[in-house]
Amino acid sequence: MKSNAIKPDLLSVIRKTADLNARYGRSICCPFHREKDPSLHVFPNQSWYCFGCGKGGDVYDFLGYLQYGDAWNHNNSEMFLSIKRNTETDVYQKVRVTRDTDDPDTDLSENTKKAFLWATKAYHQALISEKDSGADAARDYLYGRGITDKTIRKLKIGYAGISELHKKGLMLPPERRSSFIEIMKETGFIRYGREYFSNRIIFPNVTKNGEVLNFTGRALSQNGQRYLNLPNIRKKLYLLELADPEKELYLTESVTDAVSLHQLGYSAAAANGTAMSKKMKQSLEPFRKIIIVPQNDLASMEAACKWCESIPRCRIMLPEYIDGEEKDVNDILRLEGEHACGSKLCAAADNLMDCSSYAETVRDKLIAKE
Repeated sequence: MKSNAIKPDLLSVIRKTADLNARYGRSICCPFHREKDPSLHVFPNQSWYCFGCGKGGDVYDFLGYLQYGDAWNHNNSEMFLSIKRNTETDVYQKVRVTRDTDDPDTDLSENTKKAFLWATKAYHQALISEKDSGADAARDYLYGRGITDKTIRKLKIGYAGISELHKKGLMLPPERRSSFIEIMKETGFIRYGREYFSNRIIFPNVTKNGEVLNFTGRALSQNGQRYLNLPNIRKKLYLLELADPEKELYLTESVTDAVSLHQLGYSAAAANGTAMSKKMKQSLEPFRKIIIVPQNDLASMEAACKWCESIPRCRIMLPEYIDGEEKDVNDILRLEGEHACGSKLCAAADNLMDCSSYAETVRDKLIAKE
C-alpha cells in the first residue's frame, strides 16, 4: 500500500543551507565532512546519500545532521520533533512524498529472498571479520551477553555499519551494482538513501533450509528505538522454524532470550515484543507443548496472561528462578554462565503453572502494587 506525506522539498533545503547550485541526480560536496570532490548524491525520490562519510536519509536527516552533527538520531523522538517543528514554516518549499506503508506482504518475492541472503551474508561477515569500532562493540555486546561464536555462526548473527550494503555493492562487478542497490531499496534495507539497520546487531530469522524470513536489528546506542524489524515484511516468531514440534517450545518476548535458550539446547521462539499477531499464534499450532518464559517484571507477566487467553494449552514458567539484578534468561546466562543457567531452567521446568492459576497470581501482584 502507498501513502502520501507533505515534507519540505529536499532540494529547496539543500539550496538554502548547503549548496545553492544543487540539483537532483547530481552530487555536491558534503557539508558533513571535509572533501574536495563531490560525494553527496541527491536522489529524485527526495533522499540523499554521501558515499564519502556514509551519512544519508531524507530531508529531516539532512537538517538533523546540520543541527545535531553526529549525535543526530532519526529514531530519537525529541530530536525528530524539534527538526520537524523548525520546518513547519513557509521558508522551505513543500512537496508531497509517496511512500510505502508498513502493511506487511504475505509472501516473499524472488528478489526479496535474494536480497535477504545477500544482506545476511554481508552483515554476518561484517560481524565476524571487520576490525572497526562498530563491529568491535557488536562483538563485545554479544560476548558480554554470553552468546558464543558457535551460536553467532549458526544463527548468522551480524552487524550493520553505517554503509554495509553500499560497501557490498561496490565490491560487485559494475554491471551488477545498480541492480543490487535497487533491490535493497525495494526491500527496505535502504530507505531515503540511508541504510535502515545502521549501527545495529542483526538477528536474521533463519530457517532449517537456509532461507531468511525477516530481520531484527538491535541498537548499540541507547538513543531511539531499541529493536527494529524490516518494514513491509510480515513479522514472524523468531527462530520458530528451527524449533522441533516434538519437543516443548519455550516462548519468550526477547530475541536474546530465545538465542540463549537455543544455545542451551532448547526449542525456543521469540515474539520480539509483547504483541503477538493472529498469524504468529497460528504458526504455533504444530506445537502441542508450549511453555511461556516471561521476564521478571509485571509488564511481561501481563503479556504472558494475554498470550494464555489465545493459546490455552500453554503453561507458564514462574520467574522465581530469576533473582538479584537478573531480569530474564539472558541475564542469568550473562551473569552466571551456561551451567548455572541450564540448572535454573531445569528446576523451573519442574514447577510450571497453568494459565488460570498464573493469571490469578499476576492479578494479586497488580493489586499489591496499587
